[in-house]
Amino acid sequence: MKLEADGSFLFPPFEDKRMHVLGITRERVNLKPGSRIAARVEGKSGLARIGLVVHLTAPTIHAGWNGQITLEMINYSPFTLKLVPNKTRICQLIFERLESAPEREISTAFQGQTQPSGKH
Repeated sequence: MKLEADGSFLFPPFEDKRMHVLGITRERVNLKPGSRIAARVEGKSGLARIGLVVHLTAPTIHAGWNGQITLEMINYSPFTLKLVPNKTRICQLIFERLESAPEREISTAFQGQTQPSGKH
């Protein structure tokens, strides 16, 4: 993923054969297991209406998660989108209260991530 001099990203449309881009939030999320809180990452409606999808199939952030959130993004619009760090807000978290705390810790290679990764 090539960034512009100002740190922005020019996201070409899907028709340019770029299947998807992995991005990462600048914020770190720490959902302590005992808090009985989980979350979902959701796109912002204004960008969704022009074709930006910020997660494909994994919106859930489980209780016990501690790390930044990888965004699996696709630009379905017919034009290039300019995403500017600290200016373009592309997603939001929806918090949900759980009935009980998780029975075991999360087991994932992504825990504590600081860079987007498609590897397990």
